[in-house]
Amino acid sequence: MRCLSSLEPVMSDACELIVVDNGSADGTLQAIQRLYPAIHIFRFEANIGVAAGRNYGLRKARGRYLMILDNDTIVNPLAIHGMLNYLKTHPEVGLVAPLLRGPDGQIQQSYKQYPGIGVKIRNVILNKRRTSFVRHEPSGPLEPFYVIGAAQMFPAEVYHKSDGLDENIFYGPEDADFCMQVRKQGYRVVLNPAYTIVHDWQRSTTRRPLSKVSRRHIRALIYFYLKHRRFW
Repeated sequence: MRCLSSLEPVMSDACELIVVDNGSADGTLQAIQRLYPAIHIFRFEANIGVAAGRNYGLRKARGRYLMILDNDTIVNPLAIHGMLNYLKTHPEVGLVAPLLRGPDGQIQQSYKQYPGIGVKIRNVILNKRRTSFVRHEPSGPLEPFYVIGAAQMFPAEVYHKSDGLDENIFYGPEDADFCMQVRKQGYRVVLNPAYTIVHDWQRSTTRRPLSKVSRRHIRALIYFYLKHRRFW
């Protein structure tokens, strides 16, 4: 609910908000319907996966620019409008992401290199604090291999020309795969630190490496490596 509360300043703009509910059972859906009746809600009885859920919402959206937001983000209107203007004034950019900070202000490592086996093993061996944050704020826009899917904005045309998020990837690395698709179209993928969003990051795969979610993540990584014929 904090995410939707933070979006209230832009709800009166020419902005369409879509919530895809992936089988929740905690009463959140009913609260959203009561507090934000203008929001379009699409509910699934079970968790259909990150990629499939996002694709469903993105294909229902009617705007010229689309944005993915995780429900554990807290946004501000300046970041939303800033990224939108950035895309409008930089037509060579096919996807822009903000700098993500934790609730304590620390800069999150949301802009990443190729998620190869070596990187994943390192993330499991090292603790969360050493792999999830960076010490120094970028001085300007970066073009990493990919940006995580917690907050991404892109033109609708770019999305619809792609294959969408790969639904064979139930949970991660669908964001890396999508950024690769954007670049294959000839566009740039940019993280712009001029825009900041708070992200209460949950890293279930490193916190519980043998959980059901982690096993699904491992299967998704194997599929991703085979798809792109690249393991490192």
